[in-house]
Amino acid sequence: MISNTVNVTQIRDNLAEILGRVKFGEEIVMVEKKGKPYAVIMSPEEYRRYKDIAKKAFQTTVDKIQAKNANTDEEEIRKDVNKAIEAVRLKRYGRGK
Repeated sequence: MISNTVNVTQIRDNLAEILGRVKFGEEIVMVEKKGKPYAVIMSPEEYRRYKDIAKKAFQTTVDKIQAKNANTDEEEIRKDVNKAIEAVRLKRYGRGK
C-alpha cells in the first residue's frame, strides 16, 4: 500500500530522508512528475514480497489453464493459440503473420 506521495523536487531535496523512511519505516513512496505517477520506492523486502505474490498468481493462472485443457489435443491448442496471436497481430499492426 502506498503510504506517501512526493514529487520529483521533494525527492531531489530529501532523498536520504525519504530512503530512510522507506528502509526503516517500512513506507512505500509514490513519486509523481507533473502530477502523474512516475515511480515507486519501496524496500527490497517489500519488493520481494510483491514479486512472490505476482509469481504465485501467475502460477495459479497457468495451473488453471493447464487443468482446463488437460483433455484437449495439444495440436488443437497450438492451432487455437496461433489463431489468437494472428488476430492480435492483425488488430495491432494491420497485418497477419
